[in-house]
Amino acid sequence: MSPSRTVKPSPPEVLFKTGSKVFELERILRRRGHGEQHFLAVRRQPGREPVPVFLQALSLRRGEAFLSREPRARLQETLALSRLLEHPRIARLYGGHEVDDMLYLEWEHVPGYTLDDVAMLPLVYVHSYSEAFLVHVGLQLASLLAFLHGKTDARGMPLGFVHRDLHPQGLRFGPEGALMLTDLGDVFSRLPGRAPSSITRPHGEVYYGAPEVLFGEGADARSDLFSLGLILLELATSLHLYSLPRALMGDLEARLTDADAKRVFQGMMVAAQAGQGSGEYADVVMHAATYRPEDLESLMFRLSPGLRAILHRLLRRERTERYATAEDLEVDLRAHAARLGGHYGGAEAAAEFQRALAATAPVLSAFQMDVGAFPPGSVLHLPTPAA
Repeated sequence: MSPSRTVKPSPPEVLFKTGSKVFELERILRRRGHGEQHFLAVRRQPGREPVPVFLQALSLRRGEAFLSREPRARLQETLALSRLLEHPRIARLYGGHEVDDMLYLEWEHVPGYTLDDVAMLPLVYVHSYSEAFLVHVGLQLASLLAFLHGKTDARGMPLGFVHRDLHPQGLRFGPEGALMLTDLGDVFSRLPGRAPSSITRPHGEVYYGAPEVLFGEGADARSDLFSLGLILLELATSLHLYSLPRALMGDLEARLTDADAKRVFQGMMVAAQAGQGSGEYADVVMHAATYRPEDLESLMFRLSPGLRAILHRLLRRERTERYATAEDLEVDLRAHAARLGGHYGGAEAAAEFQRALAATAPVLSAFQMDVGAFPPGSVLHLPTPAA
């Protein structure tokens, strides 16, 4: 009988080294346009405990980085923003590391699940989160936006912060039921010396952009509130306003007025200049220009009238018809929470999510193989078994 052999685990992949620090790859989270990548990594230093970190990698190669802010200027601006926006529910930016042709922004790693994972669970088995859970999430997001939008300088003058990229992948649902913002990469501000984008371009994840952003008309605080509304709608219904069931492009085009068509054309021109004029972008812009209140109502028919009214106001196409401020939204959400009755906070939200996770576990493997819904960056992703 031959002696048993001990199989040594593969050594960790080293992303880069700088000084005494070594950054080992834990998981590739996602890749975005123009050379941007996101990683979960471990920072190791002699004599110190390993620290999990989130890395945002920006390409310094010409031709990939030129469409957005110059990466080094973006790092300096984001560092300044992170110092101004210190908050227990906003991830900290530790600094940056330039290695070869890449610039790595090193962020605090926030434990928990992305809000994208939270929203995907109901698809695995027939399940809906309670309205108390939805209101809790809405209040958490409204509170974060109120903090961001309300920041002033030392003289008390508004700094005009607009997030411009609020989406479920950039939000973490923690073990205590609190939401944390994990990315400030596209925040607009009136900071002195701010490095502007090299050309006008749409910002953020296309599927969570407000119509005016997709049309190339710029963003303000009400644009962030629209993105919040899209997140809540998806969490509540597992459906998306920019992917209407059975909506054919021909049907949408028939709805276009001349004014709408001009806005769609303008949005496509701006997107094309920024290298984003894909067929997918065209579909989203068309939906943004043509959806109607009755379309929104058809997605929300299972929700209570009170929550439907809040979502309708968040998701008006014209920004002047939306909530003016995040504080206004908080007032209505708190009133709806009172109508629901009973105390519901972080502990209750965490427990509800854990129940959903436990109910999902028995069918998660089969669902992943059949549908492939959870991408490799998700903590819920199950690798395809080797043949």
